[in-house]
Amino acid sequence: MKKLILLRHAKSSWENPDIEDHDRPLNGRGTAACPVMADWLRTHRYVPDIVLCSSSKRTRQTVKGLRRVIDDLPKACIDPRLYHASPTTMRQYIAELPDRAQTVMLVGHQPGLSAFTRMLADGEEQRRCRRAYEHFPTAAAAVLQLDIDHWSDLEYAQARFIDFAVPRELMAA
Repeated sequence: MKKLILLRHAKSSWENPDIEDHDRPLNGRGTAACPVMADWLRTHRYVPDIVLCSSSKRTRQTVKGLRRVIDDLPKACIDPRLYHASPTTMRQYIAELPDRAQTVMLVGHQPGLSAFTRMLADGEEQRRCRRAYEHFPTAAAAVLQLDIDHWSDLEYAQARFIDFAVPRELMAA
């Protein structure tokens, strides 16, 4: 069994409209969401063996924010191919991972993450998870379980969607 955690970057700043999209940093709300999500991941034992991260500033800052709470979070593999990656690109990237990794987290962007989640899911997800297909909120995490031994066997419509968390809801609880 493998686990795949798909995490959207935390809320980014639009304060300076002249900054290129790739270079936009997190805003205050995004910075505050990172430890909330890190605590949720740690509490539910969803700490990854490998972290894959888009090269954007906001995704890198999101991982840095998680690391402040999860001491043993692995160093992120930052790759420009994951910046606004399509589901096909994400699947191909994950299929190349070493099999020793049991849990992988990919920190990326919309709309790719919701499309990838929808394409991977086997259709038997919990009702609260379905909303990730249309709107994957900032800093939200989808957790999928795969009945595979090798990441190279990753195919669409085979993952069991087991959990979904949104920082705004965790803060309200």
